[in-house]
Amino acid sequence: MKLLRNIFLSIVVLPFFITSCFAAQKDIQFTQLEKDFIKEHPVIHLGVDPQFIPYEFIDTDGVYKGIAADYIKLISARTGLEFVVEKNLSWPEAYEKGVVRLLDAFPCVSKTKEREQYFLYSEPYYSFQRVIYINENNNTIKNFADVMNRKVAVQTNSSHHSYLKAFESIKPSPYFKVEEALRAVADGREEAFIGNLATSNFLIKANGITNLKYVEVASEEKQSLYFAVRKDWPILVSILNKALADITQEEKINIDNRWLGVEKRIDYTQIIRIVGIVGIVLTIIFLVSLYWIVKLRKEVETRKRIEAALKVAKEEAEYANHVKSTFLARMSHEIRTPLNAITGMAYVIKKTDVTTIQKIYLEKITRAARDMLGIINDILDFSKIEAGKIDIERISFNLDDILEQLISIVSFKIDEQNIDFSMNRDPEIPTFFWGDQKRIQQVLLNIVNNAVKFTKDGAVSLTIRLVAKVKDSYKIEFSVKDTGIGMSNEQLEQLFAPFSQGDSSISRRFGGTGLGLSIVKSLVEQMGGSIEVYSAVDEGSTFNIQLTLEVDRNKDYEEKKKAASVYFQNIRVLVVEKNAFYRNLLSGYLHSFNMVAEFATSEARALELMEKVSREDGTSYNLLIVDYETPQDGGIAFCTKVKRLPWFKEVPKFIVMIPLSKEELFKNLEEAGLDFGITKPIIPSILYNGIVEIFRINVIEMHESSALITTQKPFKVEYPYHVLIIEDNKTNQFIAQSILEQSGFRVTLADDGVEGYELFLKMQQDFDLILMDIHMPVMSGYEATSLIRNVDRNIPIIAMTADAIAGVEEKCKSTGIDHYISKPFDPEQFIETIWQVVKPYKEGLLIKSGGEAKQEDPVKVIEGVLDEKDGISHMGGNADLYELVLKEYYNENLEISSILCRAIEKENYEEAAQIVHKIKSSSGSIGAKGLYKVASNLQRALGDGEIEIIPKLHKEFDKILKQLLSAIAKRINLHVRD
Repeated sequence: MKLLRNIFLSIVVLPFFITSCFAAQKDIQFTQLEKDFIKEHPVIHLGVDPQFIPYEFIDTDGVYKGIAADYIKLISARTGLEFVVEKNLSWPEAYEKGVVRLLDAFPCVSKTKEREQYFLYSEPYYSFQRVIYINENNNTIKNFADVMNRKVAVQTNSSHHSYLKAFESIKPSPYFKVEEALRAVADGREEAFIGNLATSNFLIKANGITNLKYVEVASEEKQSLYFAVRKDWPILVSILNKALADITQEEKINIDNRWLGVEKRIDYTQIIRIVGIVGIVLTIIFLVSLYWIVKLRKEVETRKRIEAALKVAKEEAEYANHVKSTFLARMSHEIRTPLNAITGMAYVIKKTDVTTIQKIYLEKITRAARDMLGIINDILDFSKIEAGKIDIERISFNLDDILEQLISIVSFKIDEQNIDFSMNRDPEIPTFFWGDQKRIQQVLLNIVNNAVKFTKDGAVSLTIRLVAKVKDSYKIEFSVKDTGIGMSNEQLEQLFAPFSQGDSSISRRFGGTGLGLSIVKSLVEQMGGSIEVYSAVDEGSTFNIQLTLEVDRNKDYEEKKKAASVYFQNIRVLVVEKNAFYRNLLSGYLHSFNMVAEFATSEARALELMEKVSREDGTSYNLLIVDYETPQDGGIAFCTKVKRLPWFKEVPKFIVMIPLSKEELFKNLEEAGLDFGITKPIIPSILYNGIVEIFRINVIEMHESSALITTQKPFKVEYPYHVLIIEDNKTNQFIAQSILEQSGFRVTLADDGVEGYELFLKMQQDFDLILMDIHMPVMSGYEATSLIRNVDRNIPIIAMTADAIAGVEEKCKSTGIDHYISKPFDPEQFIETIWQVVKPYKEGLLIKSGGEAKQEDPVKVIEGVLDEKDGISHMGGNADLYELVLKEYYNENLEISSILCRAIEKENYEEAAQIVHKIKSSSGSIGAKGLYKVASNLQRALGDGEIEIIPKLHKEFDKILKQLLSAIAKRINLHVRD
């Protein structure tokens, strides 16, 4: 309808628009800038041509006159500006003054390129052109075409004379003076004269000629007159343009008649042509409008019908989406609740006195539950991706933890299908990165699961390699290769489509939702990575995933590995492994630990090497890394045999590499009294941790005493924090209560929101934290939280819910719930979350009340610079190792202060940053937190070249370092050098 209205208005307004051109203008509306200019510059000084008759000239009485003078009077009346003409100047003199801005403007000039360098121009206000003069009684000449084949008077050697020479049918009749030619036409001696309109009219009036009229030469371009204004006054140009536009047509005609007062013969041919064109245009517009009115009416009716149908479809889609969301929420909740019971009970049982093999079986139960949870998460993730609501986290994570979990989950399927699985991790890749651990693990697990699923014979391999490195940014490629069924080009094209697995028969043969790869591609792209697939039917497939990750320097295991590798250099290693792939892999891993190993491909060769070493130099191997399948009777029997050999002054330590499918051998390993078992494929950090574990004492004492095997104690809190669990499911109550009580918490149970709220009112001061289920009978968790928050705004509340759909976490936060744990939860992560929330809250309460927060353990801090407990914890709780590390730290850094000072004085900031980085890493490891913090700031300033703050930070660093070395000297009974 808007289009119809606009067309109609155009038809109605057009005639009025045409006639309005002749209407007088209203009062001029000046802008504030223009008003300010007029106020600041009330007088404008003009330069003129004193002989440019009749456009402008200085008359015999000394008065400025002419067409331009009349226009200036009108402009002055409209603007209030006073225009003062600088007299007694020739035109060249006036122009030179204007160029150097001693004059403000010229009122009557034509535009040239040279003048545009110095002046700004107004809109043209007057034009003139070549015309034909005839006797007023002559009606035969109406336009230029009528003078063809006639004789025409013209001034000799004028531009008009040259102009006529171009027309062969016109015969010029030359005169020396214009006045003579005009008189000849007036007397009837000549039929017509061609000349300049303004000049000719002035001479006609000056000579008293009264019987002439003129006809325009329509084909000639008109020449225009302008105001030229100094270039730094654009506002004056704007004022002049508005004033010129305000001059009425009547006023312009009066000026014309005054200076060019000769009757003009109007040629109506052009007017008739214009009126005809306008009439035709209006008729066309009317007919087109009429057509579109009819057409648009039909389209409007059709659109209304479509909109009505779309509205119905939208309502149906919204209802269907609501039903889907409700179904997903209900399905997730109903399945997650029993899964939480399965994983929780398995965790509780593992904490009891069970055998190693029973722990393995319990782990398999947990893995199966996690597999089922993975299917649920796939469906929920796809729903989130569809809605564009999936988020990518940025947290610090351990890459090897992902790989270890991955191997643990797929081991069951690998064992079931009896295929080989290998992994090759580039040792140059750090361990700790910033990124979304959950999503990276989800991507890799999906790809590896698929590779295992579709490989009935052969092998699956996972290769992790470094593609590129820029500072702390690492581009890493995860390559999963299998020898499975492969895919055709047609299947590859549909591979990442939802609910697609190449073709429908694959889903029937191998199972699965068909959502996995679609989710993988979306997640990889959201993390800024890429995924490529290469495959051929019956030859297998290769998936290459590239992700760019930022290393976490504060946690990175590589830094700690380098700091500790000095203690490994005297460990002599013998590897017994028949597989060349694993020999090369272990060689690279051990080399990165600063360890050199010898290799034996059989049991006989290993015994030969051990005997040879013992006889030749009287030493022996300190560590044997034995593949279980290489010795004829198995690796455990071989190690037991080696322990009884007489060649060793000290029995070596043993690490047995267990096949992925034979986890039950860990029980035999334990019974044989061997030191450590590790599952193939090998993860470097697990191998490293195993070596550190079994050589904890020997590393310090250079292998002079036997090693002690320590076991990791379960996490226990020293302070008995009191937790209120509000949960209606008895199984979930039992699991949460058992896990918390095993870790040293006190627990009180409530079956619903009402009971929980009442308990809180009675025992408010006794509770340190509330675990709140969301969906409960009688009163929901949301309602209970609102009531509790009316009483206490600070007590931590953590939601426990099986709802994992979008929006639940946001609703929890808006209600007053601080944290969110999704069921089924990882028990250790569950304890960690509660611990991280309750500890600062309780300590804050104690400080506010004037008390002191209870320490979990007596912590000795020497002179405020060395935290022994923190340092010993970095040594795995081994105080003897800590003692040795302190000595090494002291000796290594005794001269570091002067070395750093010289580097900074020479402004060698790169070297200084490397020195600070080295001491920062080791300072954090021994518990020198203050020095670690200052070193971090100084390293950053050195790296960024912030010369303003480097001296201050260096002074602080040097002060704390000296205090630390003094404290260490006292600690180990040394004397500091003067």
